[in-house]
Amino acid sequence: MSARPPGWLADPALREVWDRVRARVERAGLVPEGKVRVSLATRDERHAVSALLGRSVTQETVVLDLGTLDARLRERSGVGGLLDVLVAVSGSPLVDRPAERTARLARREEPLELARELVDTPWSEPWVADLRRTGLLSRASDGATTVREAAAVLGVVTASGSTERGWSRVELAAQVVGDAHALDEDRLLHRVVLRGLAAASGTAPPVTPQERRALWESFGVSPDLLSTTCLTFGLPLSLLGPGPVHLTRWDLRRASGFAPSERLVLVCENPRVLEAAAEHFAGRITVVCTAGEPNTVTTAVLGALVAAGRDLRYHGDFDWPGIAIANRVVARFGATPFLMTTADYERSVRADAPELFGPPVEPAWDPDLGAAMRARGRSLHEETVLPQVLEALDSWAKEV
Repeated sequence: MSARPPGWLADPALREVWDRVRARVERAGLVPEGKVRVSLATRDERHAVSALLGRSVTQETVVLDLGTLDARLRERSGVGGLLDVLVAVSGSPLVDRPAERTARLARREEPLELARELVDTPWSEPWVADLRRTGLLSRASDGATTVREAAAVLGVVTASGSTERGWSRVELAAQVVGDAHALDEDRLLHRVVLRGLAAASGTAPPVTPQERRALWESFGVSPDLLSTTCLTFGLPLSLLGPGPVHLTRWDLRRASGFAPSERLVLVCENPRVLEAAAEHFAGRITVVCTAGEPNTVTTAVLGALVAAGRDLRYHGDFDWPGIAIANRVVARFGATPFLMTTADYERSVRADAPELFGPPVEPAWDPDLGAAMRARGRSLHEETVLPQVLEALDSWAKEV
């Protein structure tokens, strides 16, 4: 058989006929059965259909019996039956629409079945039903990975004793998923986990920011343990004198004895590190948190510490923005990088950690570190290595 259709099948006047027949066959699952009504508005179209059917057609409408047409084409086309001819005249393969729809539905169900398998609890069914209703996972590029991460987070948070332990959300994300920002509110994982917590607590999924925060806190998880503050005035703080706290520019202008007695001061990028140091060392170590790029108050504090003869040790994120911050702190304040060598990075970076983004930044203190980060292509957030930081600080605290 020839792969090229003869002229009486490739006639341009048959284009609309073939389009109608193709649509009918694809909807029927590639079975050449049933009937298709087509309009023949021109003489050329009627002549073309007459040649196709092997009989004279003079009406402006004709009903094609696809089974009969398939048999005629097998006998006379030199290409094959109706399905072969449709491919030959269009140059594109046919699509089995019912099979495609079934496969699409199966793909949508795969992460839901995985969720049911990994979270074997009385509330998993309401959770899975909610995920199916909302379509959150069906629109995800990698729903299975999201489900695995969500199951791991939910397993930790809903475990007995988790509420008493207390978590910050960034700490939870860093330790369980390996990405300190995985549970940020703009992430899919955050929405999937929240709906799991709602199912576990027997409540409707939260809508407002206040409801989301309340649901997290009911399981012992806060955005971070320093975000909620109580503004006070007149407390007997010898360092600052009476005044409002947090530390502000107003405080710095009035503080008399600013520098701590310890010579070494840890400077970190993320609040969780300061929080953990405060919890573990109860004032034996001084910590200043930049909370990202140091603002004017932070730079004033660091400048005052350096002016008072204190040595700064800096630890931050191993990503390009974090390296840029570290470079500026090192250059401006003479800080010494703390646990930020090539070996520190390679020891803890994970293959599934978030990818590095943005233009590379060369670490001023260790060129090999920049090369290692480019080779691995993965970031290492400060909260992820918190146990190592605390272990090193423990030795530090014993020396001061």
